[in-house]
Amino acid sequence: MDTGLPQCSNEKIELAILWFLDQFRKTYVGDQLQRTSKVYARMSEVLGITDDNHVLETFMTKIVTNLKYWGRCEPVISRTLQFLNDLSVGYILLKKLVKIDAVKFMLKNHTSEHFPFLGISGSYSLSDFRCRTAFYTALTRLLMVDLGEDEDEFENFMLPLTVSFETVLQIFNNNFKQEDVKRMLIGLARDLRGIAFALNTKTSYTMLFDWMYPTYLPILQRAIEQWYGEPACTTPILKLMAELMQNRSQRLNFDVSSPNGILLFREASKMICTYGTQILSLGSLSKDQIYPMKLKGISICYSALKSALCGNYVSFGVFKLYGDNHFDNVLQAFVKMLLSVSHSDLLQYRKLSQSYYPLLECLTQDHMSFITSLDPPVLLYVLTSISEGLTALDTVVSSSCCTSLDYIVTYLFKHIAKEGKKSLRCREATQAGQRLLHFMQQNPEVLQQMMSVLMNTIVFEDCRNQWSVSRPLLGLILLNEKYFGELRAGLINSQPLPKQEVLAQCFRNLMEGVEQNLSVKNRDRFTQNLSVFRRDMAEALRSDGSTEPLDMMS
Repeated sequence: MDTGLPQCSNEKIELAILWFLDQFRKTYVGDQLQRTSKVYARMSEVLGITDDNHVLETFMTKIVTNLKYWGRCEPVISRTLQFLNDLSVGYILLKKLVKIDAVKFMLKNHTSEHFPFLGISGSYSLSDFRCRTAFYTALTRLLMVDLGEDEDEFENFMLPLTVSFETVLQIFNNNFKQEDVKRMLIGLARDLRGIAFALNTKTSYTMLFDWMYPTYLPILQRAIEQWYGEPACTTPILKLMAELMQNRSQRLNFDVSSPNGILLFREASKMICTYGTQILSLGSLSKDQIYPMKLKGISICYSALKSALCGNYVSFGVFKLYGDNHFDNVLQAFVKMLLSVSHSDLLQYRKLSQSYYPLLECLTQDHMSFITSLDPPVLLYVLTSISEGLTALDTVVSSSCCTSLDYIVTYLFKHIAKEGKKSLRCREATQAGQRLLHFMQQNPEVLQQMMSVLMNTIVFEDCRNQWSVSRPLLGLILLNEKYFGELRAGLINSQPLPKQEVLAQCFRNLMEGVEQNLSVKNRDRFTQNLSVFRRDMAEALRSDGSTEPLDMMS
């Protein structure tokens, strides 16, 4: 069939063949499967294929053929690359694959001349460029098998991308063929993201970083400035930056003498600040435009920032110490972008909520001084977003909200506990705590509302993350004992007289043995009590004579 390409081609048959080859791979080829199978005895008789090495050669020849001749057919290219990606997972298979001539050919000739789908001509849709990420992920995994610390080999592999970047630099400086530059940069960003995804060791990641910085990262920065209103261009670049910030397998733990972690963060900070400033200049957008034009980019920025804050490869105290404002700038960009998003949009768009709430969790864990420095309307916005996220159906969101709330409540509780032991040494921390305390005194309903929500979840709803809910609840109770007493009385009095004593006993059992502190031991005791409390309350409210349960949020 392949001898007739490219004239005689049938997309449906091609997809069917790929499906069949993939099923064969799952059954007879792979690290976990036995080396010899009866199927090879029959295949050697009929096809002359004697073992899985021979099968892999057949697979790779087919893959290379498809990538050469089906460049204009996105479904076939996409399915072929998925097949290649599936083959490139597993060390034993990779060791076998790199010995095959077709693989050696791909590693040395990954250009549009040999594989047309890597081209940038206008006949290709920009959405078709997505498959390039999968191609370079698989290719880089194959490269990594024998790469070791061979920087020359890595430079040779990156040569086609080097040529493309140099071309972009030249065109940027001469200001012509801007459309070609844009398409080239979109392709490069997708290629590099695939490469970065596959580099899971410090040595290999450092090679990529040294190749990109300082020459090529500023080009991506210029692209964000120039085409900020075109998501087809900004999304791949922002996703590349988000991937570079991921400290997977501790790959970003650079040597003690290396400033690379800080340099990388500074570049990310510049890009997020540039994008944030430019995207807000677009003004109001229609409902169908707001996600692709604005919210998607914001969610990627938040995801990148979260990776940096939690990656443990940057000491953020250094920035203030040396008067570097990159950290402050990116936090201000975070706030400006956040205030341009409505609370309903935060929860409505899943990718946005799954990047915003974990980022907020990182900020409340390690950067409470920033949280307490926010202007009261901004702090109220943040706390309201937590309150609304507590009832989200997505457990990633609701659990992040519980954790963020726990950090805030714990910070406030510790500040109040230290008030009587003031010393000059902790004056700055005391001022930060005082600001937060003053805000809560001015807006007592904020924490009260959250306590109502959590109690309502425990008593009346199917609580799927009970442990997460229990952690902030203890702090809220200790900070608002009077309001907790009102909630308790309201629930008990809403029930028939025979039940009231049972419910009162449930509440007494909840706080039994719980002390006035937030030590780990005390929290664990409360969490155990809460589990029993929830079960006993459910039984008491289910028994005969029950009235409609009181909604504690009302």
